[in-house]
Amino acid sequence: MKHIQLSAFLLLAIFFITPIEAMSQKKDKKDKIEQPEYPGGLKALHEYIISELQYPEEAMLNHEVGEVLVAFTVGADGHLSGVRVLRSVSESLDKEAMRVISKSGYWYPGKKNGEPVRFDMSIPINFRVLLEHNRFVNDNGTGK
Repeated sequence: MKHIQLSAFLLLAIFFITPIEAMSQKKDKKDKIEQPEYPGGLKALHEYIISELQYPEEAMLNHEVGEVLVAFTVGADGHLSGVRVLRSVSESLDKEAMRVISKSGYWYPGKKNGEPVRFDMSIPINFRVLLEHNRFVNDNGTGK
């Protein structure tokens, strides 16, 4: 399956990291919770997603756009597992969103009272390209 790499101007990967739940124990109001963090923070994560994300050719041909909500677990050791789609757009966009998150590598783990814990997280990835004269526009400004 061919993919077309798009620039940050054509592909908007809008995302917010949302902790679903600290997976260790029940949260006490006095607990100090720190969310997992991608090395370099949100800006680095955004840059990584923009640089890695490729719009599947099949999705372009079918004019598929939308937001895929990807969930995953950041382990107490910082490794990701359980990457899954919570809100689907299409099979090809879902697979691409999961591929990108799966490849993101080590994260700084979340902490509860200073101790590393597992966290479930979710990130919406918005697949959107600009249309010019009813055609998708690639990163060179030409339609394909």
